[in-house]
Amino acid sequence: MDETSVDFLILGQGFSGCAMAFELEKLNKSYIIIDNPDAFSSSKFAVGLVNPVTGRRMAKTWNWDEIYPIATEFYKKTFEIIHEKAGTFLTPKPIYKALFSIEETNFLTAKSAGIGFENLIETFSFEKKSFPAVFKGTKFWTEIKMGGRLDPTFYLDSCTSYFKQQNKIRFENIELAKFERNQYGWKYGKIQASNIISCLGLGCPWIGKDFWPNKGQVYEVEGFPYWGDQVLKTDVYIVPREKGKYLIGSTYEREFENTEPDKAGWDAIIKDLNPEFLKGLKVTKSWAGLRPTNQERRPFIYKLDEHLFAINGLGTKGVSLSPFAASTLMEKFFK
Repeated sequence: MDETSVDFLILGQGFSGCAMAFELEKLNKSYIIIDNPDAFSSSKFAVGLVNPVTGRRMAKTWNWDEIYPIATEFYKKTFEIIHEKAGTFLTPKPIYKALFSIEETNFLTAKSAGIGFENLIETFSFEKKSFPAVFKGTKFWTEIKMGGRLDPTFYLDSCTSYFKQQNKIRFENIELAKFERNQYGWKYGKIQASNIISCLGLGCPWIGKDFWPNKGQVYEVEGFPYWGDQVLKTDVYIVPREKGKYLIGSTYEREFENTEPDKAGWDAIIKDLNPEFLKGLKVTKSWAGLRPTNQERRPFIYKLDEHLFAINGLGTKGVSLSPFAASTLMEKFFK
């Protein structure tokens, strides 16, 4: 392999790595991605939902009014670059949250009239929506607008194919001992890069320990009655897929004994389901992932050295936050 010189070396090809690469393309910067396809990646295990409100109190997602336009434009442009036709990786999809008490309903009805929430949530009685009673005790629904979903497998595989065609990705185990600091930036094997951007999440050798892992379990099931393509949720989501299959999850576990799907996770996921629907459910697939999270629940953008940078801590919002984090890093440090 001949020696190669680039402006940027990107470590990792998850949501952050892909966003970083296309941000650099927009700025006409050269780059190479190094990715170990066998290494753990939280992006590969994501459900891919984008949600403008978060938590049991339905707080507005941090910096939503800036993040959402950047994300929608990014996934549209990226789709057009890769597939050479109009489209988007991020499909708009309304999300309906089940409500179980009049108090909860009144709280959200009042919130929907508040500043910044007028176009985000709307409350309905149970009878006004023709969803099956998949959650026990549902009395009302709140429609969460401006939500959406990206299919992580389709998106990441599409990016991988593009990077391979452009000869901009190399697949190998990333070895810390191979990094050499020099007067031109960084040397990694036969790659000379002016700058390094780490998008390795919990596997980042420089700052991975600054974040705590959060386990999420997801199950693919079949057996729910058809209700359309709307996402239904309580503390967990039910996401319709093709051919009568659904994704149900994910958990948010700060303490765990293993990194695999387990009974405790399944029990947490189905706790709000109507028992009559449980009888016909069949699990066809299951997986678990570890997300890099922090107490702020916000992305962290680091300048670790004059030529060493990192994006980390995207948690459950990698789809929506990664384009914002990539553009912010370039704007802040490379004007």
